[in-house]
Amino acid sequence: MLNDTVITLLKSLRFNGMLSQFDEIMDMAEIKKLKPVQLLQQLLETEMAYRETRSLRYRLEVARLPHVKSFENFACDELPIKQEQLFQLAECQFIEEKRNVLLIGGSGSGKTHIALAVAYMALQKHYRVKFYLFGDLARRLVHAKEHRYEENFMAKLQRFHLLIIDEMGYFPIDQQAEPLLFELFSKLYEKTSLIITTHLTFEEWSPLFGSAKASKAIIDRITHHCKILETGNISWRLKEGKMYKK
Repeated sequence: MLNDTVITLLKSLRFNGMLSQFDEIMDMAEIKKLKPVQLLQQLLETEMAYRETRSLRYRLEVARLPHVKSFENFACDELPIKQEQLFQLAECQFIEEKRNVLLIGGSGSGKTHIALAVAYMALQKHYRVKFYLFGDLARRLVHAKEHRYEENFMAKLQRFHLLIIDEMGYFPIDQQAEPLLFELFSKLYEKTSLIITTHLTFEEWSPLFGSAKASKAIIDRITHHCKILETGNISWRLKEGKMYKK
């Protein structure tokens, strides 16, 4: 009867974590002869873990990461980038300092894997993260402009702690997006951290933003507070595939 009353109270308070494990915790408390304060601690820890899991799941849904990646099986042996550099990125201090990360390298060299692994670490540390393919971001900006809500869209992006912009320069973009991208990067400057992956050298950025002058201005903003890491041209995916076939 007492348990029924407690369960009713937990439901009223929406302590769903406690509810989901209530019977198991009470059984364990009886077996281990837990003191009241120990039982309370166990219930509260269960609720905290439940809420953290739900919170992370929500942040993941908002982030729209195409895959969840980690550094556990990522080998740097044949890449210019060092394992220590990855560990530093995983600490996410650059987000706290509103700095950027630019990953430059050939196709399959691990740029996106690194970006996604850092993004997942950031989500676990309660940062707000959003992922875009560069081409998709350009299209979203043009669509927002056509429907007259580009200011709101850019303001929304500024509320994220970290934006992942993947595959910059892989495909041509609508010319209408060029000034919008310039405006967006200008507004994100020193407000939101960026991780950008690209295979382009800085000299090849001009077509993306309409002119050499605009390109230089954006490069200046992105690289002012930025860690530039080169992943080389060895395909990590191809190497991994060969190892798998052995």
